[in-house]
Amino acid sequence: MDNKDIALNALFARYKESKLAHFYTLQTGGHSEVSQKDALLENWVNDFIINILAYENNWELGHTREVLERGHEDILFVSTDQKTYKVTDDSIEEFFNFIRFRPSKLKYSFSIFKQSQKITQILANKLLKTLEEPPEGHIFIFIKSNDEKTLATIDSRTIKINILDKNDSQSKLVQELSFREFVAKNCEDEQLVAVLTKIERNNLQLDELRELIKEGPTREANIHHLIASHINQSTKYSIQDAQICLQATKDSTFEIPFNGSSKSRLARLLQLVI
Repeated sequence: MDNKDIALNALFARYKESKLAHFYTLQTGGHSEVSQKDALLENWVNDFIINILAYENNWELGHTREVLERGHEDILFVSTDQKTYKVTDDSIEEFFNFIRFRPSKLKYSFSIFKQSQKITQILANKLLKTLEEPPEGHIFIFIKSNDEKTLATIDSRTIKINILDKNDSQSKLVQELSFREFVAKNCEDEQLVAVLTKIERNNLQLDELRELIKEGPTREANIHHLIASHINQSTKYSIQDAQICLQATKDSTFEIPFNGSSKSRLARLLQLVI
């Protein structure tokens, strides 16, 4: 495992502690072609799964790769060669059969949707019950390889993990940005940018931020995404920072719909990056 890949190490650590969330979206920025982004993200998730299999079975990595290529009963890759996924696709039928069963060898079963931007609203509607009541022991990873917005049905329920393309010149510049610079460059919400870029570490005055979140409840999820993206793509943070961020994002996914925004949760996260 690449010790410099904070996101992969943090997610693997959460697997070992049985603390994974149900839903993740993998994505990457930069100016690479979609096919290159596909390869980057698929290699990343393969490395994640390979490390899990090697850990659980005490296998060498070379043998583990061969096992994954042949197929594993707790891992399903869902893909399509068409422009969009169809509800009638064999791969979708296989997916719904797969999630009926509990994991047999691993702590979790993994369903990995390649090019998840191809999921249509019709399929998202069919997935809705699974998204609202995920089967116990199942993890869903959506690989998103272009800049199109993910359907809200899926987007609102997943934890976003931004994977750094180390060969992309734009990504190399991102590694050196401060959090304020990162927010100014990547956030389209001007009011949120104005507040986040003036918060000081020794004076976390969050009242103004809370008021903004009351006006637009989705802003807290946006803040989580900005913090997680910065941690995953910067050279300034530790694996522990990434784990704290993943846990806070997992907690907020469940808490926000019922309890609203949390000043203490925001403060804990912002202290990581300010």
